[in-house]
Amino acid sequence: MKHVRAVVKDPKAVVHSLRHNMKDRLRVAGVSKPTQDMILGHSSGGVGEDYGSDEARLRVAMDAMLAVERLK
Repeated sequence: MKHVRAVVKDPKAVVHSLRHNMKDRLRVAGVSKPTQDMILGHSSGGVGEDYGSDEARLRVAMDAMLAVERLK
């Protein structure tokens, strides 16, 4: 929380609310649920989650975050 407080002055903003805001933004940007889960650190529990390269997962996450940024 000390890192959040260093940049966010709203006393109602907490780490958990920032995650909720990001989830909303990812949804509005049309990002798929598996990609949302990857960005937010959630696990779907599927074995296939680990398939593919780190570079591919990073590219998908980057494209999703850029989609969110374009909504501003």
